[in-house]
Amino acid sequence: MTEAQPEDAKRKRGAKKAPPRFSREQADVRRSMLIEAATRCLSVGGIGAFTIDRICKEAGVSRGLINHHFESLDGLLVEVYKSSLYASVNNQIAEAKRRRAETSDWSPQAALAALVHSNFSPEYFSRENLLIWLSLWGEIAVNPRLKAAHRELYDAYRAELAEDIAAVAIPRGRQVDAPALARNFIALVDGLWLEWCLDESVVTPQAAEAAGFEMLEAQVGPLRGVLVQR
Repeated sequence: MTEAQPEDAKRKRGAKKAPPRFSREQADVRRSMLIEAATRCLSVGGIGAFTIDRICKEAGVSRGLINHHFESLDGLLVEVYKSSLYASVNNQIAEAKRRRAETSDWSPQAALAALVHSNFSPEYFSRENLLIWLSLWGEIAVNPRLKAAHRELYDAYRAELAEDIAAVAIPRGRQVDAPALARNFIALVDGLWLEWCLDESVVTPQAAEAAGFEMLEAQVGPLRGVLVQR
């Protein structure tokens, strides 16, 4: 064999090497697809329908794909919780923080009003989301990993809400227990949401949103009418 031949052999071996089966982007798309399929299973059949076989059927994939992207069924359940239930509010929190940092006309009142409004937006204040919540509330009580995820997300949301409440109340000379008020507001939203889903004649989404504003405005002063156009 001549001196050039080893290099030729190396090139041939390199040419035969197959490219990666999936790119990182494709992996993210598949992961999101599995989360969406799992969410649909939960919304239709509750926690009893949250099984590998049911999710595979809904997504049209093999069990191996779920095992590849999630280390366990609990891991997938936590991702469903994070992606489906807190996405709308978390997006609003991120938007509020961005506007506080970048926009001069983004007042504390506007930030709090936008955060309140996000709780009653159609993509969040929906029957589908409530069915998922009802499925998970019982599971949170008995599943340590899901309970930990819930505590982390709830605490982050409550802290942001309390911070926005204080930012409005303090300059107005209002003395409020911001963390307690944030907790009470979240409980009000959950209760009104449940009432609406069980019997829509009891309350409308618009009336529920008005009740949320009324609770906060009784403590911090006017909020409505200050939402900034995006």
